[in-house]
Amino acid sequence: MDKTCPNCKKEFNFASRLKAHLETTIHCKKTHEEIESFFLQFKKKTDFKCNSCDSEFTKKQNLQRHINNTNCKIEYEKKEREKQIAILQKQIDDLKNPIQNTQQSNLQPITLQQLISQPTTTQSINIQPVNIQPVNIQLPTPQQPITTQPVTTQPVNTQPVNTQPVTTQPPTTQQIQIINHNHNERIINNNLTINNTIVQHIYPLGYEKLPNISHEEMVRLLELGDEGVIEIVKLVCEQDENKNFYKINMNKNNISFLSNQYKIDVCQETELKKTLLKQCVILTYQMLIACSPILSSEKIYSINSNLQNMSTRMKEEIYENGLKNIIEYELRNNNKITKDKIKKYTKEINQNRDIKEQALLNYNNVLQLKDNTNKSLSPEITLYNINTKLGDPLKLTELTYEFTYRDFDTKRFEETTYVKYWKMRIENELKYIKSQPNVSLCDFTNFEERKKDIESKIELMEIQSCKMREYDNNNNRLVNQENFKLLIAQAYINEHERQI
Repeated sequence: MDKTCPNCKKEFNFASRLKAHLETTIHCKKTHEEIESFFLQFKKKTDFKCNSCDSEFTKKQNLQRHINNTNCKIEYEKKEREKQIAILQKQIDDLKNPIQNTQQSNLQPITLQQLISQPTTTQSINIQPVNIQPVNIQLPTPQQPITTQPVTTQPVNTQPVNTQPVTTQPPTTQQIQIINHNHNERIINNNLTINNTIVQHIYPLGYEKLPNISHEEMVRLLELGDEGVIEIVKLVCEQDENKNFYKINMNKNNISFLSNQYKIDVCQETELKKTLLKQCVILTYQMLIACSPILSSEKIYSINSNLQNMSTRMKEEIYENGLKNIIEYELRNNNKITKDKIKKYTKEINQNRDIKEQALLNYNNVLQLKDNTNKSLSPEITLYNINTKLGDPLKLTELTYEFTYRDFDTKRFEETTYVKYWKMRIENELKYIKSQPNVSLCDFTNFEERKKDIESKIELMEIQSCKMREYDNNNNRLVNQENFKLLIAQAYINEHERQI
């Protein structure tokens, strides 16, 4: 584009300098609207747009950098999960419809129709026993064993029995009907080894499942703090269904893994570490969510704060003490077993509709859990909702500056309206939060933060109350109406100002 001033015809190398020229030069100065209209010609075509903040970019990598470095990442990941869930649900529905229509077709009546539908193959099989009948008739030529004649008729009646090998074929293709939902396993017929083998579901990398432990054990691990997180990492990685990676060449850093497309992909060890560690932290949050009904709000706040405050150093410590040993052990001792299991599983998914449906359902469940975990880290109950139910403290006459000072001046601290109100407020807020159907971890942590702030303000107000009864050398109160301060928790002040 020609970066020339439309008035003085001076040429510029950069559009920014031309813009500065039009903004500052007296003879060429233009209004803001005119400058914006003029510079529309220099704007590049934007093919990539952020779905969260509507920012536009000319390159995909610029959009990705914007998402990774801003708050749009959370909203972007949420929308991506919703898209994946919708796609998975459609795939599951598409798989279910033909299966429902053909489930009864796999039963005995339809299998007979399938046999009839191929008369050439069945007739050729039935003709051979017919050739045997004359032989059977000739063999009992002695008329004494008349009982052998029914035997000759029995083969005739057993001609349908000759279809037994054929009737047993449909179950071999549908033996996945035996499902163990507790362990996500299916029994199928392996056409290569003939013997029945168990095909166990494997969760993709980054979508591992929680270990099968009791809530009491979960609480014990969560209360251990950093050591508990390391134990949780080990428990997750030691689950057979979470063993989803192996090495083709032990002398290289490339690691093969089961992707969320249920295909074998390759990554570096550092990527594997980050992905596993991120998922283990999410699973720790899921444990906390599962145990929240039996934990106090103080304990939830303490555990949640510990998870949020995990520094990069702590994550490296978790890797060194937990993940690294697990990864090295698996690659050293179980590499071939895991490799064969993953390859067999991907093959069965491609060949068997029911196994693929179950895999998609399991993957969809993990996505739903992740989505619920992220929702639980966002507030469901705001302070506005609580104030609507319990009232805004800053609008109460009993908590005004004049009333509180007189109250402190005439009553013992424990009997003041200020102390009684805030202690009752803490109890009522907790009751209100627990009575709501949708409560997140963030609601409890926000409540605990307000509670701690209220308790600290009460302690400071108690110090003021004591100083109101102390005097200096001039017989003046250390705290009087001029320097008395009414202390309110900051969250309530912010909410009150927001509503003004």
